[in-house]
Amino acid sequence: MKNKKRSLEWRSNTLRGLLLSLYFLTTLATYAQVNVRGKVADATGETLIGVNVMIKGTQQGTVTDSNGEFTISVPSSTSTLVFSYVGFREIEVPLNGRNYLNVTMEQDTELLEEVVVVGYGTMRKSDLTGAVVSANLEAFRESPNLNIMQSLQGSVPGIQIGQTYQTGQEPSIKIRGTNTLGGSQSPLIVVDGIIYRGRIGDLNPHDVKSVEVLKDPSSKAIYGSQAANGVILITTRGGDISIKPRFNYSGSISVQRPTVNARLLNREENLEKIKGVYYSRAYLPPDYSTPNPDFDWRNSTELVPNLIAGIENGTDFDWYDALTSSAHLQNHILSVNGGTEKTSYYLSGGYSKNDGFVLNDQYQRYTVRINIQNNITDWFSIGVNTNGAFTDFSGLGPGSFISTSPFVTPYDENGELSIYPKGASTTHLNPFLSVQADNKNKGNYISGVFFGEIDIPKIDGLRYKINFNESLVWSENFTGDKYGASLTGSVGKVHASRREETLDNILTYEKQLNDHKVAGTLVYGYSKAEYNTTTASGTNVPNINLSYNSLQQALIQEISSGAWDEASLYQMARANYNFKDKYLFTGTLRRDGFSGFSKNNKFSLFPSAGIGWVLTNEPFFHISKIDYLKLRASYGQNGNQTPRYSSLARVSAIDDYKYVFGDGGSSSRGQAIVSLANDNLKWEETAGMNYGIDFGLLENRITGNIEYYKTKTSDLLWDMVIPEITGFSSIKTNIGEIENSGFELYIQSTPVRTKNFSWDFGFNYSTNKNKINKLLGYDQDGDGREDDLVSSGLFIGKSIGTIYHYEIDGIWQIDDDIPTGYHPGNYKIVDQNGDGKITADDDRVFIGKTEPLFSAGFQNNLKYRNFTLRFFINTVQGGKDGYLGAQDIPNLNSPGNFANANHFTFYDHWSVTNPDAKYAIMYHTPQILPTKYCSRSFVRLQDISLAYDLNQSFIKNLGLQNARLYLSGKNLLTFTNWDGWDPEANLGINSGYYPVMKSLSFGIDFEF
Repeated sequence: MKNKKRSLEWRSNTLRGLLLSLYFLTTLATYAQVNVRGKVADATGETLIGVNVMIKGTQQGTVTDSNGEFTISVPSSTSTLVFSYVGFREIEVPLNGRNYLNVTMEQDTELLEEVVVVGYGTMRKSDLTGAVVSANLEAFRESPNLNIMQSLQGSVPGIQIGQTYQTGQEPSIKIRGTNTLGGSQSPLIVVDGIIYRGRIGDLNPHDVKSVEVLKDPSSKAIYGSQAANGVILITTRGGDISIKPRFNYSGSISVQRPTVNARLLNREENLEKIKGVYYSRAYLPPDYSTPNPDFDWRNSTELVPNLIAGIENGTDFDWYDALTSSAHLQNHILSVNGGTEKTSYYLSGGYSKNDGFVLNDQYQRYTVRINIQNNITDWFSIGVNTNGAFTDFSGLGPGSFISTSPFVTPYDENGELSIYPKGASTTHLNPFLSVQADNKNKGNYISGVFFGEIDIPKIDGLRYKINFNESLVWSENFTGDKYGASLTGSVGKVHASRREETLDNILTYEKQLNDHKVAGTLVYGYSKAEYNTTTASGTNVPNINLSYNSLQQALIQEISSGAWDEASLYQMARANYNFKDKYLFTGTLRRDGFSGFSKNNKFSLFPSAGIGWVLTNEPFFHISKIDYLKLRASYGQNGNQTPRYSSLARVSAIDDYKYVFGDGGSSSRGQAIVSLANDNLKWEETAGMNYGIDFGLLENRITGNIEYYKTKTSDLLWDMVIPEITGFSSIKTNIGEIENSGFELYIQSTPVRTKNFSWDFGFNYSTNKNKINKLLGYDQDGDGREDDLVSSGLFIGKSIGTIYHYEIDGIWQIDDDIPTGYHPGNYKIVDQNGDGKITADDDRVFIGKTEPLFSAGFQNNLKYRNFTLRFFINTVQGGKDGYLGAQDIPNLNSPGNFANANHFTFYDHWSVTNPDAKYAIMYHTPQILPTKYCSRSFVRLQDISLAYDLNQSFIKNLGLQNARLYLSGKNLLTFTNWDGWDPEANLGINSGYYPVMKSLSFGIDFEF
């Protein structure tokens, strides 16, 4: 007891001593402070209000007052003050014993000097004459994005990035609308100067330094035949000369769930649904609103026996809960960069794992990158950028959710999985069976870009660079499924590989001649690719214990193989001229050749030109609030090449027919021509203008640009229907013309910046209008107007995606005078010509389009001391009935099918107990079944994060340079009138698909 008392006294005395020591240290520090005063002005002598004045290496500081003056206490007369102000360059001023400072700040010319990647080189942003935009990757630094394209979603005007649903899925990408009918709609991706045809998901976002998007025909013309759909330039990180190694770790873990909290109908809801199906017996006439006490489930002859048994014994199994699970995502990256006097390097390794929401939806990715550059001499350097990605998609997902019923379970009386939970007569397989399959699905990607640069001796400004890329992709997809092939068992192996090679020779020249600045680029290069695949499979497998490793066990065996190769050859010339930073000119010419076209159209030329005028550099331009103003105009031509072999007559094996030759020996498999040749098939060609304004206002506190564009695409690639007497259904040809026009606005601003608080704001807006000008050129009805392609949904003067359909005016009710062929709960179709009949020719009208009216994004970055809050709001707004709406569920369009299956709660369908429903009855298919179209407009809190930078005094004791903790969320809030999984899910009510996910993440990022 005494020892305990002494221990408490000792602790008390120790605490008093520590507090007293801390008091004296604080007092000494206070007496050691030095007061410093000063005044801050710009180059003209005008005082600046609100300039941040910070003591270097600390969080202590102040701001200048209304007279541009400041007072601050510093720990030493040798301290250094850091001055920062929006629109001006940050400067550091050592005190050197002074206690009064006159500080002059210079305007920040970063807006003018910022360098952007433009393809085969770089340019100052101020020299651009086309529409080139740099993505703000920093704004999405804490977002749990496994694909770099997700950091562009909604944040770059004119580019649409789709949502991802399954783990590891690639998002769709579209730039400035649709420029084709039958060609590729994907933009060209260029990584470190080399055209990239792999999965973007194989690139670790942490390794990406910058992303530029080339949007207008002039900027895209340097990539000629492959640039019609836009170009995305990705530059990866490199090292720094003469910098000690700097290690960085970034890691995060996330939990995910669907953006829509949906579920399948439970037992009681299904009972009500079935009563609605058999309402004539389950409810009493005439209004069928009173339940019939004599209704017996066993008299519902279309209900299968297993369901009736489940109804009677009270079974209520939640298939949705059993077929889904908690979704998790983890991401880890370790990197190091640095360099010696002549060598710089960047190395990284990453690991990502995503366990999806739907059972067995899994994805793993390992990445590695090594970027090295060595300056052998002051005029010669070499380097290599290598990347590797190794992905694992193994595991098959479950079968259809909506084929289930809460009245049955997936297990039989022995606890084993039941093959047909609802009975063999239904043929509805247990969705758990496919999950049991043995599946290996792995992909591998390795790429190396080797380059050398030479500054040509004795010719100042002349430089030669050679880029050589070798890429190899190979994959394995093996499956063994004992329930496959109608339960006889199936096994299979697919091996595929693709090899790509690219060589670019680039000669550049830059020269400043007094007020004239000239630059030129010449490129000569080629690329080629080859692909091989082999498939071996078997069905009716007596012994499947060895799964896909014993294909010979199959009684029915198949083997097939395929291959293709293609090559491109190209030359490009670009010239730039700048006079006094006022008058700008850019001209390019590219010549492309592609093996996929016939000899008549193997090569094509793609020219472009752009001009710019910087008004703020004119002596007559004096508007005080406008710091920078440039006008731009450009014209260019781009192409879209056809898929390989499309111009040729192709021969293929015919599996369904075999022939016996000679004396009746074994049969031989036949071959036949499967497509017609077209020697005149050529490139799609997109040509158009772009007009732009770049601006900086209020000492560049507000910067941005405005774009207007109009393009026309001709010689559209199309599979034209031909008479079947030819032996073919169609031929690939060039037809018609489509037009795209649009407006884009991009603004960045810093409305507030004080000593401890700053607010950066970004806004983008874009709209695109699409129109078909020409199609086949036929006028078969003789009305003097070119015919539409109604069966393909293409109409002259209308946009691609125009909805030509029946107009719906409510739902038929029980008491209505219902026409023959229709039932209560069917949609009422408007009889447009009033003839008393509903026909496709006379009663369909234009009721909307699938493309949005406009899209916009709002980026906010608020920083207070060590805290940073970022959030991004994305919105897509359609016009009237602007987006494809809810669809009928396949295979449920009969009373029996509907009664025996299930559906999700978000479908508000008609029944006798729900006569005011939004959607029609799910069964009793009428003579004409119209589709209900609804708006898919939405406003979404797409990304939000809160980060905290740990204090330097604390982390230095841990041996760290920087450390950050953060919480982030993705797709947390969505405001929409859309009924279904998600307004961006591209789905109707066909609910066997994967939903869009929202997530909450915690992460840490530190450097040492």
